[in-house]
Amino acid sequence: MKILYLDCFSGISGDMLLGSLIDVGVPVREIEAALRALPLPFRGIRAGKVARQGIAAMKVDFEFESTPQEPRDYRKMRGMIEQSGLPPAVREGALKVLEALAQAESTIHGVDPQAVHFHEVGGLDTISDVVGGVAALDFLGVEQVYASPIPLGRGEISCEHGLLPNPAPATLALLKGFETVSLPYEMEFVTPTGAALLRAWVDPARPVPRFRLLETGYGAGDRDPENRPNILRALLGEAREAILSDEVALLVTDIDDETAEVLAHVTEVLFEKGALDVTSHPVLMKKGRLGTRITVVSPAEAQEDLSACLLEETSTLGVRLIPVSRRIVSRRVERVSTTLGEAAVKVAALPGGRMRIAPEYDACARLARRHHLPLRHVMDLVKREAEAALIGHSKS
Repeated sequence: MKILYLDCFSGISGDMLLGSLIDVGVPVREIEAALRALPLPFRGIRAGKVARQGIAAMKVDFEFESTPQEPRDYRKMRGMIEQSGLPPAVREGALKVLEALAQAESTIHGVDPQAVHFHEVGGLDTISDVVGGVAALDFLGVEQVYASPIPLGRGEISCEHGLLPNPAPATLALLKGFETVSLPYEMEFVTPTGAALLRAWVDPARPVPRFRLLETGYGAGDRDPENRPNILRALLGEAREAILSDEVALLVTDIDDETAEVLAHVTEVLFEKGALDVTSHPVLMKKGRLGTRITVVSPAEAQEDLSACLLEETSTLGVRLIPVSRRIVSRRVERVSTTLGEAAVKVAALPGGRMRIAPEYDACARLARRHHLPLRHVMDLVKREAEAALIGHSKS
């Protein structure tokens, strides 16, 4: 399994990330091809080595035919990506990063995400950084991304609204759950775009597995301070472990006075708020009363929000929080072309190098409705054709 470890000892920005991935081995032409699929006046990429405190790093700049009014409205930027000719995996990955950025701005400014206007984010560079970064990751075949602790600077940063505390509020919102390190420098180590890439790609609760180092790349930022090299280091590796470990929390509560409709509703809400799994089963409670036990598997950083959801949405008066370790197999979602249309499947890497493929319900349900076929028939067909495409390809 290919993994990418981002050593963010001097922070992260979109251009630093892209430079590090080019330095790892992604051809510039691959990124340029992705950017030319967008409705932008894109001319090309200028990439070359610069020195940062004695370390050679790749510096990336975008060149455009003209400089029209930059697209800073979230809906417009999203529309550009949705209507582009990008491959589905790159398009969806870029939309995920852009959505993370919009959600953070929405939280800070108290507006609907669809109405977000990116004041401090340059539209052309942001779209180029995001799409280019996702395209580079797709080219490398990376399945999971990890990151070191994130450095935070001090002081203030200038923006369209005046001075803001460093890091910017949107950046901090995106870094929720990440381990951070405070450094005594008045320098913006993490940009909102860099933080959005981390939020979309990295699960901060997932421990870094042991891996065999394949390549190392260095990406340079714009500034060249005297006190530290302003670079991002990217480590491309191959994880040997099919079974991974992480830390989660079990949230457990027993209820004997709630309707089935409310229990069904709270299950949906818990998943929307980030629950990894939600189960319920009947239990015999005190005085012989029949009740329902709700068990939620929560990411460690989401346990407070999810326990609050249980307390607000149900009649329970208490929730038990139990930290647990778990073992999971590496998995990813792939989009495959079938005779019925494109479908998403979950691919699990099993010990011994084997793969297990399971069709995703939502994609199969859409195909079943479109072709007026039984769902089971569609799921069997998608599984069979996905196995032929993915497992057969991996053996060839």
